[in-house]
Amino acid sequence: MSRVLRSAQRAFGLVELLIALTLGLVLVLGVVQVFVASKQTFVVQRTAAGLNEDARYVISRLSRELRMVNMFGCVDLNRLPASIRGSVPVAFDNSIAYTTSAGTGILKLISAVPNHDSFIAQQSRSPGDYGAKWLIATNCRDTDDLRISAGGPIVVRPGDIVIPLRQLEYRFSRNAIQLRSNDAGNFQTLIDNVADLEVRFGLAASTADAEVSGSYVSAVAVADAARIRSVNLQWLLSDNPSAPDSGSVKAQEFRQVVAIRNRID
Repeated sequence: MSRVLRSAQRAFGLVELLIALTLGLVLVLGVVQVFVASKQTFVVQRTAAGLNEDARYVISRLSRELRMVNMFGCVDLNRLPASIRGSVPVAFDNSIAYTTSAGTGILKLISAVPNHDSFIAQQSRSPGDYGAKWLIATNCRDTDDLRISAGGPIVVRPGDIVIPLRQLEYRFSRNAIQLRSNDAGNFQTLIDNVADLEVRFGLAASTADAEVSGSYVSAVAVADAARIRSVNLQWLLSDNPSAPDSGSVKAQEFRQVVAIRNRID
C-alpha cells in the first residue's frame, strides 16, 4: 500500500500538465516574437543600407563625370582660328543640359575620358579606341594643327596629346536612373527605387565670372550654357517609389552640389 501512495505522489495531475503546456506555449510565442522582430529590423536596416549604397554609387559617378564637363585639356575653343573653329562639333557649345518630358528627365553631358597616352611615333587613333564619340589631338602649341575626329581615325604625331570626349545620357524614367553612352544602344539601368530627381544649375553673371550668381535654375537656354558653374542634384529614394510615404523605411533624401571643372571659388 505504501508503494502505491508514493507512486501517486510522484505523478503529474491534469491541471499541472495544462499549466506546464501553457507556460511552454507562452515561452515559444515569446521566442517567435523576438525572432520576427529581429528579422523585420534586419530587413529594414538592409533596405535602408541598400538605398544609401545606390545613392552613393550614382552620386559618386555623376560627380566625377560632371567635373570633366568642358574639359578640353590645353585647348581653348574660344581662341581657335576660324579655319579650325568650323570643324568643332556644334554639340560642344552645349555640353551639359537637362530636359524633361512626360515625366522623364534626361541629363546630357559631354565629358572627357581621362587618359595618359604618350606618343613617340606617328600613328592613328579613333574615338572608339577610348570608348568616346569624339577625339581631339593637339600638341598644345600650334592651334592651326588641331585635329578633331567624330568617328574616323586621325593622325597623332610624336608629342601630341589626345582628348577623348564621350556623350553620356542619364535618364530618370519609371523610378530608375538609366545610362546610355554616345547615342548608341539602349539605356541600361544603374539603380532602381528613385522616387524623384531634381537637377538645377548655378549660373555665373557672365562667361567671365567664376562664381555662381543668384539662385539655381532648372532650365538653361543654349545661349547661357557657357555660364553654368555648378550642378545641384537632389534625389529621393524609397523602397516604394510610387508612394514614398508608404514604404517599409523612411524615404531617403540626398543632395550633392558639383562644381563644373571645380570653377567655384
